[in-house]
Amino acid sequence: MRLSDLTVEVRDRDLKRLGLIRPDELNLHLKGEHNGVGSWKLELAAEHPLADALRQPGSGVIVTGPQDILMSGPTISPVVVTSANDTAGMVSFEGVSDSVVLADMLAWPQPSNPDPTTQAASHDVRQGDAESVIHGFVNANCGPGAPAARRKARLRMGTNLARGPVVKKSARFPVLGSLIADVAVMADLGFRVVQRSDELVFETYQVLDRSLEIRLDVLTGTLASQSVAVAAPGVTRVIVGGQGELENRDFLAATTPEAVEAEQDWGRRIERFVDQRQTDDPEEYQQAADEVLAEEGFTAVAMRAVPTDDSAMRFGIDWYLGDRVSAVVGSGELSAVATGYVLTVGATGVQLGVVLGDPRQFDRSETLNRRLENARKRISALERNAEIGTTAADDAAVMSLMGAW
Repeated sequence: MRLSDLTVEVRDRDLKRLGLIRPDELNLHLKGEHNGVGSWKLELAAEHPLADALRQPGSGVIVTGPQDILMSGPTISPVVVTSANDTAGMVSFEGVSDSVVLADMLAWPQPSNPDPTTQAASHDVRQGDAESVIHGFVNANCGPGAPAARRKARLRMGTNLARGPVVKKSARFPVLGSLIADVAVMADLGFRVVQRSDELVFETYQVLDRSLEIRLDVLTGTLASQSVAVAAPGVTRVIVGGQGELENRDFLAATTPEAVEAEQDWGRRIERFVDQRQTDDPEEYQQAADEVLAEEGFTAVAMRAVPTDDSAMRFGIDWYLGDRVSAVVGSGELSAVATGYVLTVGATGVQLGVVLGDPRQFDRSETLNRRLENARKRISALERNAEIGTTAADDAAVMSLMGAW
């Protein structure tokens, strides 16, 4: 990606574009994340005409690449840095992508009721094709269909093409972004919130399999460098606990051919208990297992890659975040989704790095944090779904979850 491919604009809290930052003034760092919240950092001279605008609450940026908007989002932290050599100082602005609204909001059991103390439903249950279910949850909790008190200003729903398998999903105060990510992973769908014109748009898109035409390789000149991490699967066997008590409780056991293969390769049977006491529907039991296995039930391979600028396989033009591509790793070949990117623009030009697969495999602390977060989510789900009072089975389930820490 070249400097001439990028445009950086500053906006105010009403999403009005206030001006452009010239290419020679750019000191920018973008971090994109597939189906997650991206981040950005921008440094400007304190006397820059747009610096004061970015200091205002609700301000933000819009970064456009060679084909489309790469990221838009609000400022969260302006910091002024001065020194004896530069008394006017620089201002370092940090921000997040507009998809942060999906991390800020919860999916309520009765989203049409803005009062959490008078929710008349135990769960918001939605069934249909995956894309429609995703759009339904977003629209009801922060989109145009939400009550005014919870509606995100100037957010509209993008096109829904009703893609993906038929799913059934129940919500009782989970984080909205995490909820729809569980659905998206099973349907090969991506989603994001981005500014178009003077509105924010929630968009879904099909993850495209470009692995046959996009084949990245250091030897052929399509990659400048690469590093690869391989890790054991997170789970190979899932046990879902449904309704009922003790020996009368419903259970479902599930695995996949990929999970069994990884189990044999690593010599480890890795079991996971998933609590689904909020429903008595066997289809939801199976879907809960499928979500876990789709995310963690395989040998985890990740690659950090630096594409070359003169390649015919240009990131942002020929392929982008969410696409499945191939990369040559030693004598083998990796096919994985582009899950993230890091784009840095400064005095040395534009530098781009792309992550294929799970980026947490590169960092042991991130892997531990993921396990802690998974345990926290499972305990939180128990707290949301459990009735008043606990049984011995409930206590055992909680102790099992605590063991995951």
